[in-house]
Amino acid sequence: MSHVPDMRQSEFYNYMAPINMDEGLEPLFSDLVRTAAFQRLRDVKFLGGIDYLLVRAPNGAPTNARFTRFQHSLGVARLALLYADLKNLPRCSRQLAYAAALLHDIGHAPLSHSLEPVFEEEFGVNHHEIAEEIITGKNSLGAEVFSVLKSYGVDPEQVIAIISGDDDPFDGFFSGPINFDTIEGVLRSRRYVNPVAISPLPTDIVRAATFRNSPADRQLVDSFWRCKDEVYRIVIRSRPGVTADYLCQRVARKCLTKQDFFKTEKALFAKLPKLRHVLKVCRSPSKEMLNIFEPISYKERNFHIDQEGDFFERNDKRRYRQSKREKVLFMHGELA
Repeated sequence: MSHVPDMRQSEFYNYMAPINMDEGLEPLFSDLVRTAAFQRLRDVKFLGGIDYLLVRAPNGAPTNARFTRFQHSLGVARLALLYADLKNLPRCSRQLAYAAALLHDIGHAPLSHSLEPVFEEEFGVNHHEIAEEIITGKNSLGAEVFSVLKSYGVDPEQVIAIISGDDDPFDGFFSGPINFDTIEGVLRSRRYVNPVAISPLPTDIVRAATFRNSPADRQLVDSFWRCKDEVYRIVIRSRPGVTADYLCQRVARKCLTKQDFFKTEKALFAKLPKLRHVLKVCRSPSKEMLNIFEPISYKERNFHIDQEGDFFERNDKRRYRQSKREKVLFMHGELA
């Protein structure tokens, strides 16, 4: 195995889950990271418009930083690497696990979930479909990704099946509620709730969910699920979060082309300068703006633990539950 020579360590190693610097990384991992499709994720914000709304002037400090799909994807892949080590997976399974983890978000549009509803509404595309096009090389952006996978003997179709959850030979870590993507994403998003708070490390959650040897493991994974509920309430489906998504969609609707899905955010802002402007204005909306906004409909999501689901029997889909309900947000208040 070999280290990645051309990447800043501060970007490659997620500060929330340090990796052993002597461990090294297999060439498949580093070759996929170097592809143009993966590098584009450096300029795709993790939470979309919410990142711009909650972090006004990022300066690189851990307590004042916006996150990207690039950082998140590296974090998810590193959790898959950890799992592969814990389970002592054979090489072919190991490569599949971290290729799927690394590429799971490869199809995200600029501003992530904030703009995806517009792309789906106007062009019938979403990040799942675009990821499949990239991984199979059907989209020109994915030519390198497809070539790298084939050169290492990794089946792109199998990678897609794992990402989609159609095939998950990895203890539910791709298709279950306690998965690499959610573990990394929730704990990363929690930095917006309290940047200096002590949170469980993603690596600790993966170890506990992998081995399930004790009540302490159950308590740790349960605490993560409660943390997910907190993050959705306070960040993702919060008033600022819902408003940021709404504003991005309101400005971009009827102004996008399908090819904009493959842009960076810098390029999209150059095309739609009002998009960046409106996110700045939203931090302290004027009275005039408040008067023109219609009510915002959105889905509230809550997460709870069903004790009937046995943690030690890996009955996660029964234990770790979620519910959704339609809500309406008004600029002057909120009604159920």
